[in-house]
Amino acid sequence: MRSDGKFLRLFARWTIVTLSISLLLFAMAGTTRPPSLRHYVATYSTFLLAAMLTVDPGLAKERSRPFEKATMPGRFASGLSFLTTLCIAAFDIGRWHQFATIPANLRLGSLVLFGAATALQIWAMIVNPFFSPDIRLQAERGHHVVTSGPYGALRHPGYLAMLVSVPASALAIGSWLALVPAAAFCLVILKRVRAEEEFLQNNLAGYSEYMRQVRGRLLPRIVVHRPLYGSSADNELELYGSDRRRP
Repeated sequence: MRSDGKFLRLFARWTIVTLSISLLLFAMAGTTRPPSLRHYVATYSTFLLAAMLTVDPGLAKERSRPFEKATMPGRFASGLSFLTTLCIAAFDIGRWHQFATIPANLRLGSLVLFGAATALQIWAMIVNPFFSPDIRLQAERGHHVVTSGPYGALRHPGYLAMLVSVPASALAIGSWLALVPAAAFCLVILKRVRAEEEFLQNNLAGYSEYMRQVRGRLLPRIVVHRPLYGSSADNELELYGSDRRRP
């Protein structure tokens, strides 16, 4: 249980982040009238509070630690491209109006997709107490391979959630143009996935074995067995969510 003092500090941080994001987006839009923008801010704020309430305090402290350049490839670029995605989306729907309007059903579906992806990321953070924004071995916290929850199906569920949630944010707010910085965000995350996986394989005990057991990197890898024609042998039909070149 969190003490009253810790809860108040958590609530204060949530309030500050929510107000900051809200003011930034409404200022970029020049209005609070677009329903899609208000719905996005409300959804973002709700999941942010859920994350703050459920994530392990040790992980929260780890994620707030001063970062070192050597341990954070792409951290600044990903944060900047995420905020740029939201700002351009708000500016586009509130002020610019140069592109075709995204249909209401697509905006709603994208908002639901954003919520689902964010829920997946929160689940990954709850299950994995080492979900740090820095690529480093957290020996002081007993860093070990996590195989439970979504990590039993794919190796990087948190990054999958990010790759879905940011483009979904652009569409949920209602901007085709914001997909450009969202694509840049995705490229940064894909590069980070490769860097992190190489680091863990070389430095975290048991990770190479985990890679052999859980073959999907960003999507589950499904293996379907079916008999060959005229033979009792099995033929494996493999659907890859990970890089075919990786073991």
